Amino acid sequence: MKILKFFGFDRRNRSPIQENKANPPSKKEEVPISPGRVSEPDDDPGNFIHTLKGLTQMVTPSFRVEVIQLLRDLYKVNPDVNIALQDMFKLANTGHNITFPNNTDKEADKMRDHLSKVSSKWSNYTAGMDGLVNKMIVQLMISGAISVEAVPNEKLEGLATVLFLKPDRIVFKRENNGVYSPYQRNTLWNGSNKQDYIKLNTETYCYVGMYNDTDEPYGIPPFMASLDSLKGQHDMKTNFKHIMEICGMVGFLEALMEKPQQKPNENVEAYTRRLNRELIRLKQNVREGMKDGVVTGYIDDHQFKLNSTSKEMSNIDKPWNMNQQSVANGLGVNGNLIGVQASIGEGATGIMLSKLISQLKNIQMIVSYVLKFIYELELRLAGFDCKGISITWGSSTISDEVKIQQGRQYKIQNLDLLYKAGIISQYQYAWEMGYDSPSEEEPRVSLEDQFAKGGNSDPQEGTKKKQRQDDKNQSARRSRDKNNPAPSRGDQNTKSR
Repeated sequence: MKILKFFGFDRRNRSPIQENKANPPSKKEEVPISPGRVSEPDDDPGNFIHTLKGLTQMVTPSFRVEVIQLLRDLYKVNPDVNIALQDMFKLANTGHNITFPNNTDKEADKMRDHLSKVSSKWSNYTAGMDGLVNKMIVQLMISGAISVEAVPNEKLEGLATVLFLKPDRIVFKRENNGVYSPYQRNTLWNGSNKQDYIKLNTETYCYVGMYNDTDEPYGIPPFMASLDSLKGQHDMKTNFKHIMEICGMVGFLEALMEKPQQKPNENVEAYTRRLNRELIRLKQNVREGMKDGVVTGYIDDHQFKLNSTSKEMSNIDKPWNMNQQSVANGLGVNGNLIGVQASIGEGATGIMLSKLISQLKNIQMIVSYVLKFIYELELRLAGFDCKGISITWGSSTISDEVKIQQGRQYKIQNLDLLYKAGIISQYQYAWEMGYDSPSEEEPRVSLEDQFAKGGNSDPQEGTKKKQRQDDKNQSARRSRDKNNPAPSRGDQNTKSR
């Protein structure tokens, strides 16, 4: 019993457990969602601009915005930057179509007609909306962001124009809840009441950056990575220019003559001037003689020798191509687009094509966001009830269109099998094909009628039938050529045609 007392098990003196109703066992407290941000900004405290009233903190970009102006000048004079930029907006701007999936067909036709009429007036100096899309893509590639302001007209019944604001003059203020408000640097002098920064209206202004790895909203210019290689390219071109000026394109002609003797009554200065005159005369005579391919001189007095520089420069293309490949990498394009000669296989070509298509899709995605912003604002001001806009782009080449349709055909076949097996519904079928909902609750043509006798159960049956006929014709040709010992073909070749 003492042992039990030692461990506290003496039941004689134990009192019953009393439940403390005043202080019940506490449950785990549920923390509600608090408004605003909890985290702290990651920016360097010294990386702010304190110019607005009340020392408002304006977030500065993590790169030098002066680079944007440098790139803006480069694409106008540098052929590699220019061709890379042109290829991007020519391939990416394939024309876009506007659809309204959540509105009725009648409403969609009215809104589409309205946009077609008013959009041509938003800019008088470009080819309508296609020209504006070109400018958006160029601004995105050079500045790393699209920065546009849709200006309403005086009556607030629509848009008057679309302006392109320079992204390198846009700064953002971080609000307490983590939202960024756009401001424009005011570079104009308006007297004593000049505002250093003009707050932009987010209902009419749209800024979309291309990419960045931090929370800051500024887009990084994609061509910025090519500047170092472009500097090396400039140095190489300058070196080539100097070589051509000194040595010529293929070399230089060396002309030597015997130095005349000094006359007895001729001092050193006069003798030196006479030697210089003789050399200048020799140079002029040789230059004039090279024009018609004839050079004259006295035996034992003149010696001519052509020094070739192209022979020693036979491998100069290797360092040039290395630098050009680095330029192409910085521009984000394939080296073949800027003239880099490289032997690549068919598999690598397909990979590069897929990469280029992905780049174009990414550009189109960003431009689509801006176009939706502009179109929805126009329709809202014009009084239309727009319930959503969908923008689709055309294919870059006819081969891309063929591949797209082939992939779509295979997708339809697979979805048909899943629908017939009862795995997916009509609505999921429509969603898989990119539609919000099907037009009908059930197929317009029943499955029995689709695959009835005489129907086409295979969507590729026409292609397969043509292939079978081609194979049959080729087999018939082989039989005719085999039976004819003296074919009438000029090459006397009995191989299959």
